[in-house]
Amino acid sequence: MGVARDFDHFKPDTSLARIEPAGLSNPGSLVFNPEDVKPQDENVGDPGIRFPIRMKITIPYLFLALVIAMLGAYIVTQIVFDTIEERFTNQLLETRKIAAEWVVKEEDKLLETLRLVAHTNGTAEALGDNNAELLREISFPILLNASVEALEILDENSVSILSLRHRTGGLLEEYDASRGDNSFQDWEIVNLVLNQKVDQIGDKYAGIALAEWGDYFYVTGPIFNQNNELAGVILVGDSLEKIAQGIRETTISQVTIYNLEGQEITTTLIEPAAPLDQDLAREVITRQDDDSYFQEFSIANIDYQEVIAPLEVRSGADVGILGTSLAKTFLVQTSNITRFQIFGFATTAFLFIIAAGLFIADRFTKPLLKVVDASTQVAAGNLDITVSPSGNDEITELARSFNEMVTSLQRSESELIRAHDETIQAYDRTIEGWCKALELRDNVTEGHTQRVTELTILISREMGIPEQELVHIRRGALMHDIGKMAIPDSILKKPGALDDDEWLEMRKHPIYAYDMLSRISYLTPSLAIPYCHHEKWDGSGYPRGIGGEDIPLEARIFAIADVWDALCSDRPYRKAVPVETVLKYIEENKEQHFDPDVVDAFLVVYHQYLENGSENKSSST
Repeated sequence: MGVARDFDHFKPDTSLARIEPAGLSNPGSLVFNPEDVKPQDENVGDPGIRFPIRMKITIPYLFLALVIAMLGAYIVTQIVFDTIEERFTNQLLETRKIAAEWVVKEEDKLLETLRLVAHTNGTAEALGDNNAELLREISFPILLNASVEALEILDENSVSILSLRHRTGGLLEEYDASRGDNSFQDWEIVNLVLNQKVDQIGDKYAGIALAEWGDYFYVTGPIFNQNNELAGVILVGDSLEKIAQGIRETTISQVTIYNLEGQEITTTLIEPAAPLDQDLAREVITRQDDDSYFQEFSIANIDYQEVIAPLEVRSGADVGILGTSLAKTFLVQTSNITRFQIFGFATTAFLFIIAAGLFIADRFTKPLLKVVDASTQVAAGNLDITVSPSGNDEITELARSFNEMVTSLQRSESELIRAHDETIQAYDRTIEGWCKALELRDNVTEGHTQRVTELTILISREMGIPEQELVHIRRGALMHDIGKMAIPDSILKKPGALDDDEWLEMRKHPIYAYDMLSRISYLTPSLAIPYCHHEKWDGSGYPRGIGGEDIPLEARIFAIADVWDALCSDRPYRKAVPVETVLKYIEENKEQHFDPDVVDAFLVVYHQYLENGSENKSSST
């Protein structure tokens, strides 16, 4: 059947972006103009800044500095009055204490080595068999690993089955081995073990031995066979020279080991010191728990002071006298008490500063955080937020200024929204005026524009298009034939059929519409219908010949509304086509002229609003 010359259908170019008019894309947004904010009279409602933030920060730290200075002066005074002589004496006494602890650790090491050798499988059997080589294989790795200098394994007659002694000046693993030495028979620490004497802490003993091979500190203990019978004696020891050197490296003092009569055995001094006075040596042993004993001497023009104490072993027995000495020119360190005072003062001051800083920071950041939080909400569009100012400093002024700014923004937003609404209304009235002017020019289409607009809205809603998009569809439907304003009257009002050249010109009206409207950013989102309402689903439409879903959805919807109203209305050149014929035509042109989904939505709208002649109901929807 023939269809009127004012349709042939369409769908817009997807390249037509939806662009809001400049400055009006979001009526809720604000354009802040600094000139809109009038300076406030400084004398009106402004209590002034009486306590600046600088002062609030400075005063607590001045007070803190004063407290620290007073405590520092006290500590320095204590250090000054803790005299050089007292500190030297305290340092010397500390070397004695450290030396005694070092001897205890040395004895523990020797005891551990002794137990490892004595309790290793095969030791007692090898001793019973006089197998020195097997004893060496068992004991040498243990001796080497513990860095112990001497090992003696004796039989029940105090005769050496195996003697391992580190070679003087040799490498770490160089030991001399021998056997058959019977010089141990008179050693008290050996006889105590052979006689199976047991004291309060066990059956092991320690002592100093002045032997032909050197002066050693030994720990002795028994070796039992499988029948728990005494098989022999084991001695493990280090030279007194090694012990003295170890104490020196630990205490940084010179070390001298004397026998119980006060005669020097070994020393780390560059030359031997004079023997201890026998009375002094005796008093050191007898009154060791009551007093500390000192002596002074000079070596190589260096004056030393030495603290003297008994050299005790595990049972509390005194096996010698230990002296630790410092040159009087030694760099005196502060005493432990003074060091603890300084450390305590520094720690307390540090913690106090941190606490003061946290307290001050908390006091200042809380109101600032309120302003920051409020600013974030304002940036998100909430202009109902305010900050409660409290205080009389810059932060309070900031809060007041912030509230004034928000109030100004609220006024600006209201004015902008009102201006935007007025502008929108003016634009819409202009569009309606254009459409009315077109209808007055072409009375053939009188009333057509309003009807197809209402029907297009109904179909759009049926297809689930969001309400905010309908305003653009409505504008596009109203302006769908706006391009005909550029068509000459000779063509537009011609009563008869158009020739080929006239049809060519008539089909340019979507292009004319695009040229007219695309220059207006406000109308850009509404261009799809004026530009594409004569495109067809199968691509045979105009002006671009696009098809399918390349045609914008709003143009596909409008195409059916346009055809329906055009065919159902009387025209000068024909009478209205029967409704059944129009419905059949639309059904037959699925997937040719029309989008099938839009046809289905139109039929739903038809049966709801148009079937019973209640088209007027659509205008109230």
